[in-house]
Amino acid sequence: MPLDPKLSGEGADWIAEMLSGELDSFVPSELCDIVMEAEQKVRDDTGDQRMPHDEMAKRLMVIFEADPDIPTQEGAVSEYLVREILHWEDEFLVLAGAPRDVRR
Repeated sequence: MPLDPKLSGEGADWIAEMLSGELDSFVPSELCDIVMEAEQKVRDDTGDQRMPHDEMAKRLMVIFEADPDIPTQEGAVSEYLVREILHWEDEFLVLAGAPRDVRR
């Protein structure tokens, strides 16, 4: 279920802040927003709202690698980073009172 745009924006900002601190590196909130939007599209297109993060990260990387505006070269957007964004999104959704259930 898609988040309301305001909550989604707050989520992207919060995820970027948490992940930047965890990785000791800057993660832009725009990247988190792109991941969250693409993730929802994949969930809707496949009909699999419970898709595990590992599978989702692989699918998103295929999409991102085909987009010349998303830097996927070594040291930029990676499957690991996408998976971490998805995990932090889980944390945000719990705090927002809208937890999701994904297969592990």
